[in-house]
Amino acid sequence: MVIEDDRALNGGIVFALEKEGYHVHSAYTLQEAEKSLKQRMNLILLDINLPDGDGRAFLQSVLAGQPVPVLLLTARDSEEDMVRGFQAGCDDYITKPFSMQVLLMKIAAVLKRSGGVSRQIYACGGLVYDFEKKTLMRHGEPAELTALECRLLEFFLNNRGIVLSRETLLERIWDADERFVEERTLNVTIRRLRMKVEDNPQQPAYIKTVFGLGYKWEDGS
Repeated sequence: MVIEDDRALNGGIVFALEKEGYHVHSAYTLQEAEKSLKQRMNLILLDINLPDGDGRAFLQSVLAGQPVPVLLLTARDSEEDMVRGFQAGCDDYITKPFSMQVLLMKIAAVLKRSGGVSRQIYACGGLVYDFEKKTLMRHGEPAELTALECRLLEFFLNNRGIVLSRETLLERIWDADERFVEERTLNVTIRRLRMKVEDNPQQPAYIKTVFGLGYKWEDGS
């Protein structure tokens, strides 16, 4: 969640994070943020100076009992301000103005230290897949997946850019009863999955056929 009252900066951070595959909640005030805390968060980016209060006080009170890491965003760059931020309970600190690339690196580092999951969501173009919820959206519309289609899609997404032979797919993809999938079933599943992820299944942008070798998932263009 991004808690930042500067709407341009808030929007820029959200855009950068969603481009990297994160699912982001946005808030401009502490009151808005508190309402969103009913949902599980992996990380909170928190501005210090907000219209309805001090971010550090919010961190010490409302967020004190939350098992979620907090990265403070602030224009205050003195050693005293940084110390007060860490004393309030933040996990890291970044001063404005900052490079978006540096922010992304700090986020990845905090998530790694805290054991948070930084890539639960795959997002590319109009395609969004939630690994935890097993849900697929294409251009904002839900696409229903079978259990076998989910396993195949996740295997592709976890091996993006790698040519996967038919033998590898047949060995790794099992049906709901953990029975070996036949080659005909694999053919049907790939065809149906293409219909759900591709804008034009006849000219796939994601699930590419590598003739004589197998299939490869590419981030569609």
